[in-house]
Amino acid sequence: MRPEHVENLRSPLTGAVLHLDSDDELSGRLLSEDGREQYLVSGGIPRFFDLAKTESDQARTIDSFSFKWSKIPAYAHGESTKRNREAWYLERFGFFDEAGLARSLRGARRLLEAGTGTGVDTDLLTRNSSGTLYGVDASGAIDHAFERFRHEPRVCLLQGDIGALPFEEDFFDVISCDQVLHHTPDPRAVFAHLVRHLRVGGRLLLYVYRRKGALREFADDHLRSMFTQGPEEACVDVSERLARLGRNLSRLKTTVEVEDDFPELGLNRGIYDVQRLIYDHVLKCFWNDDYDFETNAMVNFDWYRPVHAFRYTVEEIRTWCQEERMSIQHENVSPAGISIIAQREATQ
Repeated sequence: MRPEHVENLRSPLTGAVLHLDSDDELSGRLLSEDGREQYLVSGGIPRFFDLAKTESDQARTIDSFSFKWSKIPAYAHGESTKRNREAWYLERFGFFDEAGLARSLRGARRLLEAGTGTGVDTDLLTRNSSGTLYGVDASGAIDHAFERFRHEPRVCLLQGDIGALPFEEDFFDVISCDQVLHHTPDPRAVFAHLVRHLRVGGRLLLYVYRRKGALREFADDHLRSMFTQGPEEACVDVSERLARLGRNLSRLKTTVEVEDDFPELGLNRGIYDVQRLIYDHVLKCFWNDDYDFETNAMVNFDWYRPVHAFRYTVEEIRTWCQEERMSIQHENVSPAGISIIAQREATQ
């Protein structure tokens, strides 16, 4: 732990100031001034989260991501996945290119990546800003991220719960919570918690799953009821089978015309690629030709294994923002999810 990072850490329980009891940046304890609270620092990472003391459904959700990242630790770091992931991030949030992101982050001194994984967006955010990036993740993937960014002085990585952040309120200029909030036990409460840690005028970049049409929602609920609770190996197996189905549908390279709107199914008339039509409206069977087979399978696993995977309507997310006095600056809605940039307003 670098001293300049330690001085900004607080107890996630009481808000008490913490200090490191060691000169070793890789190990030690973070202690409150009265000595009643202590948090282990191991492998260079402050540990504010104890999986053994976590509610079982949340623990199983976190375990599913630890497993996923152990299978594809190079995701968003290898050339093809990094290129695709970063382009998708820039597109959804309306930056279009890195110059647009850099303009948006200009002047941001403190950034939070809420749900870091293996450092999926860490490099993109760090190289396009001049501030300090704090990354928080509850899973063991944070150790993979640390190995990648341990020599980057503007990156501080912590193992913790994004619903119990070890920082003062009104601390961050920018929070990026991309594809993570819907995996928490109470996304609405965690949303409010993140907002409280933004300064007035600060911005939240958020992506959550969108509630889909009736056929896709039925298939999702049916399969998830089988594979969130069963053996891990069974979910890997179905994820691989769905990847092969998605691959073979993609190989058709053909389209179909839907002549009529079907609001009952959340389907609008238009020309659809066959694989995307099935993927978006009937059954998640992910396939991307730029990814290897295991990565494709793990994207499916990411959907069917976590116990917590909530979906929302655009209206619900807009209501959250209104209730927390967040003004939406940008909104992007796709069949899969909802991306927004919202700015914290001053309270009256």
